[in-house]
Amino acid sequence: MAYKKILSLALIFCMVLSMTACGTLDMMADLKDNGDEKVAGDSGVSEFEIVEDDLSGEPAVETITVEADAKMKGVIAYYEDANGYVVPVNTEIPYEEGIAKATVKNLVVGSEVEKRIAGSGLHGVLPEGTEVLGMAIKDGLCRVDFSKNILNTASVEQEENMISALTYTLTEFPTISKVQVLVEGQALSSLAKGFAIDTAFERKNINLVGEEAAASYTVYYKAPDTEVAGHYVPVTFSAEKVENPAAAVVEKLFNGPPKDSVLSNKIPYGVNLKGVKIVGDTATLDLGVGAVNLTEQEYKDMSKIVVLCLQQFEEIANVDYKIDGLTFEEAGLNFEDGGAIPAFNEY
Repeated sequence: MAYKKILSLALIFCMVLSMTACGTLDMMADLKDNGDEKVAGDSGVSEFEIVEDDLSGEPAVETITVEADAKMKGVIAYYEDANGYVVPVNTEIPYEEGIAKATVKNLVVGSEVEKRIAGSGLHGVLPEGTEVLGMAIKDGLCRVDFSKNILNTASVEQEENMISALTYTLTEFPTISKVQVLVEGQALSSLAKGFAIDTAFERKNINLVGEEAAASYTVYYKAPDTEVAGHYVPVTFSAEKVENPAAAVVEKLFNGPPKDSVLSNKIPYGVNLKGVKIVGDTATLDLGVGAVNLTEQEYKDMSKIVVLCLQQFEEIANVDYKIDGLTFEEAGLNFEDGGAIPAFNEY
């Protein structure tokens, strides 16, 4: 009897274990299905893979906060300033699966990052209350589905900046080259104020001055200081043809920002550019004789914005200076040069 009782209990235990295991597997399958970030209302989206959206392939940098240990991820996201320019910001957000989606959430007015950068005069580009309903990627195309709050815009100019900032933010991720916007699962022809979204967007002509043309180049200028040091703004200039883009960028920087703008070029008064020569991986700037009056701090500020402007050209690794054909040392300037670090907007 005791043996039969033990055998019966063993059989019952096996049945319960089997049922529990099946239920657990079903539950895990449901969780996996529910966890997929898919855009609703699109028949082709089921073929998409979830975006592999790590910026650099490196693990998140672990930092210590006041409250607790937290893994933070450095990201580059784009916001709008008080003058209507779209501005890149190097910032950190808590690391989580789907970091691209988390980055986009921080473009919403009222987000944690927006609160952090408030003193800089920058603000979010997505209307308050906008939610990211889904995100999926295939062959470099990222489809993002937003709630209808994204339609709460004030002007077509705001909509254009919003799409530009969103596109530039997402294409910072190496797996994304194009961005398509959906609203509540639907592909609309335009946003509420008329900006067309019937196509996928690529990064192109940020803060464009002039009309779109076959060639263009981007120059960084400095915005006025607010509660913190002023930020740097990328401005794109159009041209029918550009023989030497790197030289054109430097020349445009020294010529100054667009007329009637609040921007500046951080080039000290009296310092002019005589020429730019690109040899191998080095850009050499020949300055006028007025540069002999440079202070070391003025030189450092100038070097930072020059390097920032030239950073877009991967073939240029070094920047050198001369004054009327002479080295700085020959011209009597003995500045310590530890290698210019490009200026950037870090918050």
